[in-house]
Amino acid sequence: MEMFSILEFLLLFIVIGLFGIWIWALIDIISSKFREDMMQIIWFLVVFFLPFIGVLLYLLLGRSMKRLPITEHNPGEKYDHLTKIKSLLDEGILTPEEYEAEKEKILNHTK
Repeated sequence: MEMFSILEFLLLFIVIGLFGIWIWALIDIISSKFREDMMQIIWFLVVFFLPFIGVLLYLLLGRSMKRLPITEHNPGEKYDHLTKIKSLLDEGILTPEEYEAEKEKILNHTK
């Protein structure tokens, strides 16, 4: 009889752990910014409606789709990014308006 209660406890522990990971993934998706705005909604729906498979996919694929913040610790990173968007402007890929908007985001540390 005692073996059965140990198995029940182990199963309960696993279920609570999986539920916790599911909640964590949903909160992480909501609080993160993705490179593409629709990806946040898509990942939320995938994780919400396919809890176990969705969390696994999010951990393997989704977290790499987030925007990487420009850090205060490496100011050279900011200038590298400015150089990249300037070259995109020079190549005609970005319009002057898009360039100015991106430059403001970089200089104001908002993404």
